[in-house]
Amino acid sequence: MLRSLLLLLLALALSSCILLVEDEPQRPVQPVQPVTPVTPVQPSIVTPGPGSFTYRCSGGTLVVNYLDSNSLRLFYDGAFQNLGLVRRSPTLLFSGGAYTWEWTGSRGALSVGGRVVLSNCAL
Repeated sequence: MLRSLLLLLLALALSSCILLVEDEPQRPVQPVQPVTPVTPVQPSIVTPGPGSFTYRCSGGTLVVNYLDSNSLRLFYDGAFQNLGLVRRSPTLLFSGGAYTWEWTGSRGALSVGGRVVLSNCAL
């Protein structure tokens, strides 16, 4: 009997320690919007011209005279070479006969007969 009485008192004492906590109201879940992929825009590479530019390259120096946005004239191997624009992307590529000048916007390379003769050319 004493045991039952102690349990009853303990239950009453503990009930005064119990706090009732209300849950916060649930906020409505916002639907996730699908992400639209962004297509990167490739910047267009422009020729440094018109005008004459001297490039310092691995293998020597090259003078290029940009006549307009589609043609240039360079002096290499003791003669002038006229080259026309054949490609704009991903790099500018000028070609004429055996000579090819490729310009990335910051670096260039000259090839003769498919072999790179001047590389890492910079203004």
